[in-house]
Amino acid sequence: MRAAKFVFAGALVAAGTLMAADPAPAPTAQIPRKAPELSLQMAGKQIQLSQYKGFVCAVAFMSTQCPHCQHLAGVLAGLQTEYAPKGVQMLGVVFNPEAITDMANFTTAFARNMFPVGMSTDAIVASFVQHPPGIHYIPMMAFIDKQGIIRGQHLGINDADFFDQKTEVQNIRGELDKILKEPVIQLPKADAKRTDVKKK
Repeated sequence: MRAAKFVFAGALVAAGTLMAADPAPAPTAQIPRKAPELSLQMAGKQIQLSQYKGFVCAVAFMSTQCPHCQHLAGVLAGLQTEYAPKGVQMLGVVFNPEAITDMANFTTAFARNMFPVGMSTDAIVASFVQHPPGIHYIPMMAFIDKQGIIRGQHLGINDADFFDQKTEVQNIRGELDKILKEPVIQLPKADAKRTDVKKK
């Protein structure tokens, strides 16, 4: 797995100067856009994001060793129970080098085995969120509607307030409720074609 620098969004809330001082703020991703395919490696199997078409998906990109990511996993476990009857599926993507040994404990201790957590790579995650590889401000989240269109995205560097633990649950509920209430949108043909994110 390619090495990446991870900066915790929680630290940005506590020390706002870190965000202002960073020389390379995250570029603005295209929203809405068709979600690329995303393959996650789990114990003994592989799952695809496309399996969940027809669900509203909240995809969290995390590090197994990030305290804020560990907290977020617990939040999503609770929300999975609350939102499952509404057709919502939480997914966890861990992509730090230690994930290969930490993922089982992370899934049990923090995600409480309430939603799938799988491994990916820095390059694949960077492509998915439309961010240059190498430096990631985690956690990050993407919210995908039932048609497979990314309707919202939050990266730690741009959205540290979204991951403020005081309002995090409310913020995630807000994104999910908005997608559940909004009508289906149609992307222009050029944008609607699904483009696979290939492993590197």
